[in-house]
Amino acid sequence: MIETVNKRNLREFVNFPDVLYEADKNYVPYMKRDLTKTLDKLLFKQKNYVGLLYTDMNVVQARILLTVDKNKQLHTDKCGFFSMFECVYDYDVCNELLSAAVEILRQMGAECISGSYFPYDPDNRRGILVEGFDAPPLVFTSYNKPYYDDLFTNFGLKKQTDALQYKIDLQNNEYQRAKRVDEFSRKRHNYRIDTVDWKHIDRDIDDFHSVMQIATNEIIYQDAPSLDALNAIVKDWKRYLNKDYILIARDNSNNMPLGILMALPDYFELFAKMHGRLDLRGLHIFLRNRKKIHGLRAMLQYVVPKYQNTGMLMSMYCKLWDAIQANGITRLEAGTIMENNAPSNNVVQSVGGTLARRYRLYYKEI
Repeated sequence: MIETVNKRNLREFVNFPDVLYEADKNYVPYMKRDLTKTLDKLLFKQKNYVGLLYTDMNVVQARILLTVDKNKQLHTDKCGFFSMFECVYDYDVCNELLSAAVEILRQMGAECISGSYFPYDPDNRRGILVEGFDAPPLVFTSYNKPYYDDLFTNFGLKKQTDALQYKIDLQNNEYQRAKRVDEFSRKRHNYRIDTVDWKHIDRDIDDFHSVMQIATNEIIYQDAPSLDALNAIVKDWKRYLNKDYILIARDNSNNMPLGILMALPDYFELFAKMHGRLDLRGLHIFLRNRKKIHGLRAMLQYVVPKYQNTGMLMSMYCKLWDAIQANGITRLEAGTIMENNAPSNNVVQSVGGTLARRYRLYYKEI
């Protein structure tokens, strides 16, 4: 039976992955309080999302979240996006759930279905993992059952594009070469690399927004977020941010922002121990261990067109590298980067990045 998510069964929607991944050592749960708050806003207050549950004898078998919005790559303002898909390995269950999702999206005016994306934030848990199941995911990246590609293909969903995540060997010999590029580029183009300043966070958010707007092009997968959306993301994530890993390249002559790079400590290391709960035990784990995190994910990198291919992005990675050494980070991954974004992929590869995970975005005309 398929039912729409309401306040009565929202808890079942949130908790279903805990059952599905019970024996999976790589699974990292959502922080349930934050997720419940987000879904309550999207489903019941703003009412711009629809959630579906598939149950059999009152036991949840699958779930999905739906909305309709602009899709830059598919050139439509009426794309049906899906997210938070989870399902047992059963073609009938999956096909029935996705068929119901397609019908609802049609009623909402959608011309196609595409996903998976996290609600309102395309860089968060983007895509379905299809390669790289040998290790736990890093902060705000996807993890799912290996058979999801089989389920989607069986239903008729096709690959839209892949997003790539790289592992960077912190012991490789590329740093010295990168540092020479950094020094030459900064001298030639007269810029510096700053860390974010919490005392002037409004200014720095404006600078982030400016760079993202100017740098966004057809290769960049989604449009730059609005200033309001960027402020909301910073507000939601502030507890997870470390200024040493949030970098802004600025022109020395006029302080204009030219490039940005942001990395996050791998709080999934703590979330796995907290089991998705911010109760007293979870809070104790968080406070005791938040400065002992060993992983880092570089997740945003933008340079305005005039300074692309000048070494500026390399300069920001060198600054990040220095912060990594100072903070005891032993594991670094970068991404997710769309497979057709050659400049960003090339820079990460040039500092020693090797492919670690592949995430797939699917679509189908409806």
